[in-house]
Amino acid sequence: MAHTFLTTGRQKKVNPILDGSGIDRIRKSIGPKIRDLLLFDIAVETGVTANRLLQLRVKDLSGLKVGQEISILMENTTRIKPVTMGPKTHASFQRYLLKNRPGGDDLLFKSRKGNKPLSLPSASRLVSSWYARVGLKGMSGLLSLRKTWQTQYQRSELEKLSLPPVEPAYLVNPIQTPTAQELVYKELERALVTARIKPGERLIAEKLSRQMGISVIPIREAMGRLEARNFLTVQPKKGATANELSEKKFREILEIRLMLELPAARKAAMAITKGTVKTIKLLNSQYMDAQKENDADRALSVNREFHFAIYREAGMPLLFPMIQNLWDQVSPYYHLMFRQTLFADPRTGPRYHKKIIQSLAAKDPQKASKWLKTDLVESAEFVASVMRSIQAEKDDR
Repeated sequence: MAHTFLTTGRQKKVNPILDGSGIDRIRKSIGPKIRDLLLFDIAVETGVTANRLLQLRVKDLSGLKVGQEISILMENTTRIKPVTMGPKTHASFQRYLLKNRPGGDDLLFKSRKGNKPLSLPSASRLVSSWYARVGLKGMSGLLSLRKTWQTQYQRSELEKLSLPPVEPAYLVNPIQTPTAQELVYKELERALVTARIKPGERLIAEKLSRQMGISVIPIREAMGRLEARNFLTVQPKKGATANELSEKKFREILEIRLMLELPAARKAAMAITKGTVKTIKLLNSQYMDAQKENDADRALSVNREFHFAIYREAGMPLLFPMIQNLWDQVSPYYHLMFRQTLFADPRTGPRYHKKIIQSLAAKDPQKASKWLKTDLVESAEFVASVMRSIQAEKDDR
């Protein structure tokens, strides 16, 4: 059902994001842009007007825990329900602090034109671009985010009225917000997977500590976890080095990937839903857009989502993390190679993706497996050829 706000004497239809999958798709889409993710999370979790959100400064959220009141957002308002720090806002804000290391008086959502807040029209255009990216139609910029909060709040209040009798509690602990250690680990993992930290690059815990504005202890703990996953080699008193991948190991990983991913695709073909087919069609469209714009990082991120959306349909929860880990091992090389070549071979990718989509929609496991194998092998051969070319240049020096 459509909801309405009254604006300037006439009614303007404002649609909320009605389901959690729409919210999740936007968060995944804008996740690498931490400022955008923070704006989205705080808008959806507080329902505060856009003008007030855009005036927020770092000090207004600093030190708050989940559930604590954001006092500045309660000033000059008749709102009864307190505005509190939500779990997603808290996690996004911690990532924002780690990445940007801002001062307390810095604006959270700063305009590119000097030290001024992002303007309302600019913010609304930005939010509208998120809807377009994930295929949400009928949205109204920032107003739809506020309406999303209102819809969720009303739904939770109705649920409270119809709560069943209290049952005995399970002996489990409540979910905590991410710790500093977990945030450091995730940030280093992202930097390695996307080749912001390049293979062969040396990492010194003390230098990272200064750059990230955090104690050296969680950094060393994160390095130990990443070494266990074969991302780093840690040497006592010498720091750590991002592991390099030879062409031989690259091909070995491809062989293992085919053993795992082709059966997953066959299983997915027999179980896939119309909703997932629609999702992967949208992801392939986004992938092609990123290629046209020569946005390598965005294209590879969407390509990953395309494949993982298929593998999830296989319904094999033990297999899926194995596939993820192998993708993470080779991902830095795809990021490096595609950045350097700017999609010199545009034939790989979308053409085979369309064949895969057609096979899945027809619930044909053999064809889905065939076209997936072609897609994986040809893209891997492309990367391997660039690896050889770069190695040859090094040998000639």
